[in-house]
Amino acid sequence: MEHANTVRPRDVGTSLRIAFLDSWLQSAVDGSGTAVGIGGLEQTLRRQGHTVDRIAPPTHGLWRRLPITARRLCFNLLLPQRLRPSAYDLVVGFDWDGVWLRRGRTPFVCSIKGIIAEELQHERGRIRLLFSLLARLEGMNARRADRVLTTSRYCRDRIARHYRVPAANIAIVPEGIDVDEWRAALVAAPPRRDLRPTILCVARQYPRKHVADLIAAFALLCAHVPDARLRIVGDGPEHAALVALAQALGVAEQVVFLGGIPDPAVRHEYSHCDLFCLPSVQEGFGIVLLEAMVAGVPVVSTTAAAIPEVVQHGVTGILVPPSEPHSLAGALLLLLTDHERRARYSAAAHTAVMDYDWNRVTNRFLSAVHDLAACGAAQH
Repeated sequence: MEHANTVRPRDVGTSLRIAFLDSWLQSAVDGSGTAVGIGGLEQTLRRQGHTVDRIAPPTHGLWRRLPITARRLCFNLLLPQRLRPSAYDLVVGFDWDGVWLRRGRTPFVCSIKGIIAEELQHERGRIRLLFSLLARLEGMNARRADRVLTTSRYCRDRIARHYRVPAANIAIVPEGIDVDEWRAALVAAPPRRDLRPTILCVARQYPRKHVADLIAAFALLCAHVPDARLRIVGDGPEHAALVALAQALGVAEQVVFLGGIPDPAVRHEYSHCDLFCLPSVQEGFGIVLLEAMVAGVPVVSTTAAAIPEVVQHGVTGILVPPSEPHSLAGALLLLLTDHERRARYSAAAHTAVMDYDWNRVTNRFLSAVHDLAACGAAQH
């Protein structure tokens, strides 16, 4: 096992020693919002004086060559022999990480970012079968935990339903964003030179993201705004089909697929667009929505899952029913042609995103686990 970003204990009476069990992809480029969310919480806890060991699979040798699911399974099978929970006040396992860890006197928290039992409903074939297995592991992890954390009311309700966890044992801690860091980076971005109407989408190209709906909507939009552009950040299993769809709809020259790009390049994209669109039909939260808000970019998205908990319809963006490209196109057209509405939504987003600054979110995390961590600390 490898400790990623290990911090040594400090002589601070109120500091906690926390283990993060995280076998998911560590890079934001590869690991999407999950990696961003875990990393942001870890860094803020460290800044507040807590000790955080992010325990992850090794990144060298045979481990590096294993497919991601095999790597995660091996990591978790070996974890009981490699980790000593008593060294910590609190152990946090993300999703199904820690499912086979022996539960001792140290409190264990299961933090669920995306509900696999919900995600599998949008998959097919072998992927669906695999997700069915992983959902069983995630449910087992949640039921054995002293507390479950998740990011939205939508997730809390689905965890209770799918995994038979009492709602009273599920606390909501939303995702966060480093507002100051983002705003400084956006201010430092080079000036925008291409003033053509630009729509940005940042999403891993999984079936549940429904990026195809956005491309279909964009093709309809081009009949009214012929110089519009669509820029898509992210990669995934749907990528080839999406490229083919853009070609089939005659908008290939106006749709730019950027693939997975580093954070500075992503921020550059937010600073050079007019609208952000996430057509997803299943989101446990949607960190990209916060990224759009901190950049002051109005959002067009759907009424599905947790999205309405993050985007205020008619205040910071427009939400339409899922799987309706015509409705998406109408919302995009409205915002592209109504400059005053865009400015109003932008100002509202700048205010609303402050509720998700990492300092506030980290304090919510600490409040949610305070009693458990106090019990863990009392054991040492």
